[in-house]
Amino acid sequence: MPGRPRHRSLRKDELAPLFYALSDPTRRRILDLLRRREHTTGQLAEAFPSSRFAVMKHLAALGRVGLVVSRRDGRQRWNHLNAVPLRRLYERWVEPYSGHWAGKLLDLKRTVEGQAMASTKELSAAVVELEVPIDAPPARVWKAIVDEPGRWWRKDFYAGPAKELRFEARPGGRLWEDWGEGGGLVWYTVAAMSPGKSIDLAGHLMPAYCGGSAATTFLRLELEAKGKKTVLKLTDNVFGRLSGDLQASLKTGWAQLFGALKEFVEAASA
Repeated sequence: MPGRPRHRSLRKDELAPLFYALSDPTRRRILDLLRRREHTTGQLAEAFPSSRFAVMKHLAALGRVGLVVSRRDGRQRWNHLNAVPLRRLYERWVEPYSGHWAGKLLDLKRTVEGQAMASTKELSAAVVELEVPIDAPPARVWKAIVDEPGRWWRKDFYAGPAKELRFEARPGGRLWEDWGEGGGLVWYTVAAMSPGKSIDLAGHLMPAYCGGSAATTFLRLELEAKGKKTVLKLTDNVFGRLSGDLQASLKTGWAQLFGALKEFVEAASA
């Protein structure tokens, strides 16, 4: 018949069990979790305050209408979302009645939300942890870090034509490259400092100098005495738009740089 919505022929109450299964908020939450990834029954049970038995009953109700498909792997049962029944529901109750403007508005909504999600997905975080044993007392290592950075900082680690690396070792001070004639680059600002023990630095990674990465970095250096030796503990937390495998390259870079510090201090203490 002209003008009649086209959809697959359905018996009167064919979708009633599906509506019933979706009417419970716990079951809808289960579907939300499964939409992101598969879960074991135990993992789903941990996500709710109710008992494991109650969650299993909800899974059984979802399984009866085909919304959840389970497979057993050893002693674990993995649960997956099956979206086919939801598609049938959409074709029966939504698609035939979608007006022109409703469709356009939904397209706009999806486009805007998709762009926002894409932007968010570009953001990531990296954490680098490193320990460097140095055959020298903490006081000597501390002096090398705050008073003598230009003597051990590797030349291939400069971002520009640096004439000197300057470290203003005080809260609010800067760790920066002096390029001369008013030029330079600030890598870090001192956020906190416990003289002889630890220093916290806040800085920025800029695309022009960091292979395209744009991020904020929080670097902490701690000195711990181990007999006559010192263990330098480094923690670098980075968040932003990180290019490539930045975490691995940061760890390699810090290991090389503070390896140079170790060589300098130990040679001077020999």
